[in-house]
Amino acid sequence: MPVPLINSALDTIGSARDRNAGKLGVAMDRLANSFVGSWQVRRTVVDHLNRAKHRFAGTATVTETLISERGELQIGTATVEANRSYQLAMDDDGISVRFLTGLEFVRLGLAPNQIAHHHCGSDMYRGKLLFRNTNFWIEFWRVNGPRKRYSSLTSYRRMG
Repeated sequence: MPVPLINSALDTIGSARDRNAGKLGVAMDRLANSFVGSWQVRRTVVDHLNRAKHRFAGTATVTETLISERGELQIGTATVEANRSYQLAMDDDGISVRFLTGLEFVRLGLAPNQIAHHHCGSDMYRGKLLFRNTNFWIEFWRVNGPRKRYSSLTSYRRMG
């Protein structure tokens, strides 16, 4: 069940559309600021082609315009440093998650539960994002293509 802050922000967004578009920006800012901060990240990746499991542990920093992850990825017996970043751009209808090149990865609406799709060449990414509250969310991705077939489950837990 979503936390009241998310419901309140989403209710405000819906009401603002009906009453006054000028207030919409305030509600969007409130929702975006709910996720600004530092997050503990845990990810499990199951490579279905190679029958292998990989784990990532690290942190994510979320600002109004960027999400950056840094940590360690365990691949078999090896551990390597890993990082990734995406740009975030909010508008009246949601959030565009973009690669650092500016190309859109996915577009998220304002509901606490999201389904996302992304085509990358001949690969298809299908994702589910579940925002439990402003302190915890999870992402599940299934990726299929000619040379890859994996699923990943990531949890984000607010730090501090």
